[in-house]
This record gives sequence, structure tokens and C-alpha cells, in this order.
Amino acid sequence: MDYSVGILGIGSNVPEQVVTNEEMAKRFDVSERAIVRKTGIIERRYESPDTSLTDMCVVAALRAIEDAGVRASEIEMVIIGTNTHDTFITSALVQDRIGATKCAGLDLIAGCSSFITAFATGAQFVQTGLYKNVLVVAVDKCSSLINPMDKQTALLFADGASAVVVGRVSKDRGILGIDMQMDGSGGKHLHLDENHQIFMNGDAVYEFATERLPKAINTILEVSNIDLSDVDYIVPHQANLKIIEKGMKELDFPMKKVHTYTIQYYGNSSAPTIPIGLDHEVKAGNIKDGDVVVLVGYGAGLGWGSIALRWGK
Repeated sequence: MDYSVGILGIGSNVPEQVVTNEEMAKRFDVSERAIVRKTGIIERRYESPDTSLTDMCVVAALRAIEDAGVRASEIEMVIIGTNTHDTFITSALVQDRIGATKCAGLDLIAGCSSFITAFATGAQFVQTGLYKNVLVVAVDKCSSLINPMDKQTALLFADGASAVVVGRVSKDRGILGIDMQMDGSGGKHLHLDENHQIFMNGDAVYEFATERLPKAINTILEVSNIDLSDVDYIVPHQANLKIIEKGMKELDFPMKKVHTYTIQYYGNSSAPTIPIGLDHEVKAGNIKDGDVVVLVGYGAGLGWGSIALRWGK
């Protein structure tokens, strides 16, 4: 069997705690304007310290399941994409909490591209007919992994979770192409250090991301046999607004068709920024049935990946 695969439902869990630029400006003795100019971030969101990754996942998962119009008992596999494990059995804990009684599970770590990797992995199980409904959850609690006095990371990173139900869609909808790649020679620029805290060489990561983002989009267009003019919306990883703006300028793609709200108001939560952004644009009505959407991630590894799909069931 070879089924068409797409997203049946989507849901997000954005933390309520807001960390403002005013607070960051005082901490690092810089101006709020300088923070926005450098990162594009206006505020970021942190989860409560006593909230587990499982707690974060369950909220997003149940929202996605409801949006998909399926029952939790119909979820046959749970895939967690994350970089901030508090346990390596998150998929099993989520499976139990949501009530998916006959269900496989898998936890994946693939840097900031973890959602792309997890989505692509889940799609293969559906495409081959092994499973009908796969729950993919991207989650990160970066606030637990940053040195609060490290300006390189504290200004950027945040927390969040988002989930999609991946399943069978009609032949004229769903995934058009997938591309994933890595270059481990750059891993030294963004990783967890000996203190289990995020280390980032900001200049090197910026150079990598601004060079890789437009190339990743051009590659997925080629893989999917579509042109940039066919694309209705792009949802890139929300690492830094300046990276997104530079990439779109190189492509000559209009910013009004690119998601940026997440980086501005939620911060860089790593793995979940793409599905959080996708959820936001779908709910806002900017992504509609039949639209061609490009999802693109890049980050730690150094790795990157992209998926093109035609939205709808």
C-alpha cells in the first residue's frame, strides 16, 4: 500500500509565563531596542519549573486529537521530537496519559529540526499502511537548559509544545516532498556543554542558518517538483527574525506569506516552533484547504530539513 499522508489535526501548548525584553535589558545592561534589532524577539515564554515534558505534550496532544476529530484510542503510534528529555520514555508516558490503549512509541532527538524529523518518520508509517493515525509531538523546555546569564542563549530560547495527528488524506492533499540532511562538522557550534546547558556560537550559527535556509527551500521545491511561485505559505523554524528576513530576501519571497509571529512573541522554543507557527496560521485563516505550504527547520547538529505539503484532508 502507498497512501497519501497529511495532517489531520493540530494543537499547541504555549506557556503562560511571559519573559519580557524589559527584564532581559536590565539583566544584560542593554536596551530593549537593541534586543529587538538583533533578534526580532519582543517577548518569550517559559514553562513552570515543576511542569514536565509529558505535561506539556499531553495538552498539545489532546488539542490536536480533538482538532483531527479522532478518538485517542485510534492513535496507533506516538512520536516525540525533543532535545530536552527529562525522561527517555516520554512517548510511553504520553500514550498512557491520553488513553491510546493500543499504541507504539518513539522518542527522537534531532536538534531544532526535530519536528521535521518526527513528522517525516511518522509519515512513513502511515504511507506504508502499517499505522493509520500517528501522533507527532514536538516539545522543548529550553529554559531548563540555559545559563540565565549567557546573553547568547538567554535572549533567544523559550519553551513550548505542539502536536499534529498524521494520517491518510485524499490523493490531491498531503506531503509533496521531504528532504533532511546534516553536517556534523558544525556540531561544535550549537550543543549541550559539560554542564548540560546550551552552548551556542552565535556568529557561526547565524552564518550557517542564513546560508542554509534558502538552500533548504530550493531543495524541497526541486524534490517536490514545484516552483516557488506555487508556494502559498512558508513556516520556517523560529530561531531569529533576522535569519528569516535575510533568507526570504535572497529568495525574493514576500514576508507577508512567511510566519514570524512565534519568534516575536513566543521566542525560540527549538523543536516546536514550526508546528506552533503552522497552528497559528491555520487558526488565523492564512493557510487554507489546498494551499501549498513549506515547513523548514535548521539548527543543532548542524542539521536541516524541509517538507512541502498541500494543506487539507
